[in-house]
Amino acid sequence: MVGLTGAGPDQGPLVMKFGGSAFADLDGYTRVARYTARRAADEKRPVVVVVSAMSGTTGRLQQTLDIVADDPPAPVAAMLLTSGETVSVALLAAALDAAGVPALPLSAAGTGLVGEGPADRARLIRTDPAVLLSGLAHCPVLVVPGGQAVDAAGRTVMLGRNSSDLSAAAMAAALGAGTCVLFSDVPGVCTADPYLVPAARTLPEISYEGVRRMARHGAKVVHESALDWAERAHVRLHCRPFPWTAGGEDGTVVGEGPEAAAVVAHKSSDVWRFRSGRERRAAARGLSADGVRSTVFDSPSGTYLVVQAGIRGTAHHLGAARRHDDLCLITSVRADGRAEHVLVSRADADTEARRSHARLYPDPVSAPEPAAPAPVKVRSPHSDVLFGSRAVRARGDGAH
Repeated sequence: MVGLTGAGPDQGPLVMKFGGSAFADLDGYTRVARYTARRAADEKRPVVVVVSAMSGTTGRLQQTLDIVADDPPAPVAAMLLTSGETVSVALLAAALDAAGVPALPLSAAGTGLVGEGPADRARLIRTDPAVLLSGLAHCPVLVVPGGQAVDAAGRTVMLGRNSSDLSAAAMAAALGAGTCVLFSDVPGVCTADPYLVPAARTLPEISYEGVRRMARHGAKVVHESALDWAERAHVRLHCRPFPWTAGGEDGTVVGEGPEAAAVVAHKSSDVWRFRSGRERRAAARGLSADGVRSTVFDSPSGTYLVVQAGIRGTAHHLGAARRHDDLCLITSVRADGRAEHVLVSRADADTEARRSHARLYPDPVSAPEPAAPAPVKVRSPHSDVLFGSRAVRARGDGAH
């Protein structure tokens, strides 16, 4: 049985999360299995591996659902949209077995995570470490789906998009792990999205609040609720690339570090213009009540709200507004928490993001070396098995 006492930075179970980019091809499951086997052998402690769906799968599932029904019930949406993680759990468990490592694949009920609210974007309310400990008592390596929990009735619910970080941080906190490792396709927490800004810097360390500010302003760094769960339990979050990228092996440690400035390009979000501040406030309140974060700002041209594109259930809150597909918001988040918003044409978004970053970090000579340019984002062709081979356009977003 795994105990919960005496856990330090390198004690307690090893909790690792692998984002969808690790599974852009089927060989990714083998690579992750071999890495997990090596870590388990070297550290001689139980391992919990949290996995995301294959890169691009959830978005394609959402598009497929939209074709079938305009407004399906939330439990139905959750059942479909969580299936990608279930596939990853099975494939990684199979790869681990092939590598000679017995692994126990778990469903949402085996995570010990409990959520409440709409089934397709529930809020994580508590963790039950006894559930995970029961699994570890039978097998030292667990493979669990990211972004999933169960509600009070035991039904699977989805914790929102990009919430595998939240699952990993919450389980690490429940198990008394000192560090939770979050693997993704970027070198760590960067001062801008390195896919858009090649001069973006990988921060060696940063505070929980520093990353939380980035997330609040739309950056896809670490899930905001993951930061809350980690900070309360004093779990450090180690953000690292997988597979490794040049110069990025060390990644970023999120904990009691310094603050930092960053640039966020809201390229996967929609810009909505309202006729009045009153209408916008009503829309923002409605979105917030449904668990959807938005960014509001004013410019000489009008009153605006920005929200991530493709989120279910937002249309009735935005009916009074006009969507501007040709516009994109660029946000500069300063280390002291101040945010500056610039609205530009979508065609100029990359250029403006680089210009804004250069204003925040104008001295490349005395500053740390910039992160190496990231490769082009890819989407797994194997996710086409459910939808056919038609390509789905992906839009990047935010500081990583």
